[in-house]
Amino acid sequence: MDKAVYKSVSDRADGLCENCTKWENLELHHILRRKVPATIDNCIMLCSECHRGTKGVHGKEGHRLDVRFKQGVQAIYLSQGKTENETRVLMGGRLY
Repeated sequence: MDKAVYKSVSDRADGLCENCTKWENLELHHILRRKVPATIDNCIMLCSECHRGTKGVHGKEGHRLDVRFKQGVQAIYLSQGKTENETRVLMGGRLY
């Protein structure tokens, strides 16, 4: 993990979970699969509940939240003027 990316994402979160705004136990979540390079656009700081809790992105009921984050990254890439094919590559081969 690039320390500059981690610091930028952490600074953006300003000590709060970027999903629920709790202020505790923040963890970096790679929104896209790890084979995609980590950037400030595809990483997010989450509290432990939003990250690994039952309804968190890695929890058994977290699929919907995970897809929502992926759709957000996709929207960022498209708003930056990237084509659908460029976005697909950046997203690890899939659009949401």
